[in-house]
Amino acid sequence: MAASEQKEQATQTQFSMEEALEATGGRLEKTLRPGQILTGKVVFVGSEGVAVDIGAKVEGMIPFNQLTERALTEEELKALLKPGDQVRVQVLKADMENGQIILSRKKVEAAEVWDQVQALYEKGEPVTVTIKEKVKGGLVADLMGLEAFMPASQVDLRRTPNLDPYLGQQVLAKIIEVHRKKQRIILSRRAILEEEQKRAKEAFLKSLEPGQEVEGVVVDVTEFGAFVNLGPVDGLVHRSEITWGRFNHPKEVIRKGQKVRAKVLSVDPEKERINLSIKALIPDPWTTVEEKYPVGSRVRGKVVGLTPFGAFIEVEPGLEGLIHVSELSWTKRPRHPSEVLKEGEEVEAVVLRLDPQERRLSLGLKQTQPDPWQALVEKYPPGSVVKGKVTGVTEFGVFVEIEPGMEGLVHVSELDYARVENPAALFQRGEEMEVVVLNIDPVEQRISLSRKRLLPPPAPRPKEEKEERPRRAKGKTREKRKAGRTSERTYEYGAVAEYNLYDASAVPTATATVKLGDLYGDLLASLGLEEEK
Repeated sequence: MAASEQKEQATQTQFSMEEALEATGGRLEKTLRPGQILTGKVVFVGSEGVAVDIGAKVEGMIPFNQLTERALTEEELKALLKPGDQVRVQVLKADMENGQIILSRKKVEAAEVWDQVQALYEKGEPVTVTIKEKVKGGLVADLMGLEAFMPASQVDLRRTPNLDPYLGQQVLAKIIEVHRKKQRIILSRRAILEEEQKRAKEAFLKSLEPGQEVEGVVVDVTEFGAFVNLGPVDGLVHRSEITWGRFNHPKEVIRKGQKVRAKVLSVDPEKERINLSIKALIPDPWTTVEEKYPVGSRVRGKVVGLTPFGAFIEVEPGLEGLIHVSELSWTKRPRHPSEVLKEGEEVEAVVLRLDPQERRLSLGLKQTQPDPWQALVEKYPPGSVVKGKVTGVTEFGVFVEIEPGMEGLVHVSELDYARVENPAALFQRGEEMEVVVLNIDPVEQRISLSRKRLLPPPAPRPKEEKEERPRRAKGKTREKRKAGRTSERTYEYGAVAEYNLYDASAVPTATATVKLGDLYGDLLASLGLEEEK
């Protein structure tokens, strides 16, 4: 009895399991549809794909081309799954009549990846991608099996014209846009670099202090200064802090790409501004000018400026001296320094005076040459006879050039024994004149000459033929003569008439006969005195 009951119960249990399977199979046949996502177990890996048990009457098949989006070889695809692995799949086709179910693993994988990408985008977390190819306007990267686009403007901090070096490289990027329906993902490597740069800037600015020395590379040169890259941040060297010397544009003294050392003047972490000074690390040349360039020493420099009153010479960067227009030449006074010097010309000069406190350095150009006036005194002692060319005619006398650039004055009273009322009527510029040297003053650079000393004196008239000379009024005429005697006349080229500084005995007797009476008469005439009856 017991045995028969147990057999009956086993038959009922078996019948119940079959009915349950049939009922389940019928339910699966009714609910299995394309697009449905199920979880199954890998049964085996065949030559055409992977068989998966999803609880239906027949196993579903995942073709190898539906396993993954990744580009794998056939061997790699067969090794991707093994029997017993749990796998999520999506139904592509369910033909129960023919017992065919086509599944896709990569569809589910793509959906899961999109979910992950969406989560990473919302959190703002960086992702590692592999650059696959270069296209117009940017790069295509592989992001967990999905294609993502990185615009060229988002590859680096500055736009990079050549993107070839990035091909095949793994880079860290940030997802800046996700559009699931359009299957579009936009990446930015620049966003990651900017965040890193910002953190580095903050740390670097906190570490800087005024007075600290830094080293960097010049990245840009503008009218107002140069920008120096210090690593995380750029600093500005204002044009006034580049060098002690003079320049028109900073490009003349500093160039892009040049490595420089500078001193930190100030730091503003909030505005991310750093002011630097290159010349602060270079000694001020005026502090050592007395030791390096004592008075009387010779220096070489470049003409950096020409003004009506002189020429500025740059002896070294930051140290300039002035050659006054009067110190340019021994023999002539130019109207403008450009007649003697040209801007940019290298010259040698002599230090005349210096004042480090006032930052003034006086130089002389003519001092580099022997003083011709000293040689002139030795060459033409008083009484020397010389021929020269008339260079100027005035109402008070005639200028005669006895050496190149060196002129003397023949006063109207020294032109002839007879009174000369109008010198221009008798003498012309360019003609030669023989004169005798009365005096040469090398300090004042004046030469006094005489023509009449070389002329024969007039014959004395008989006493009875002498006519009584009319007396002249003593009023204004005498006062005028007196004023003419006491005041000093300054003429062109700095010449001043001095006619009492000569030695009449020095005039050669072969060319002129000088009597004692004539000598005193001439001397009185040169002094503007007259004999009164």
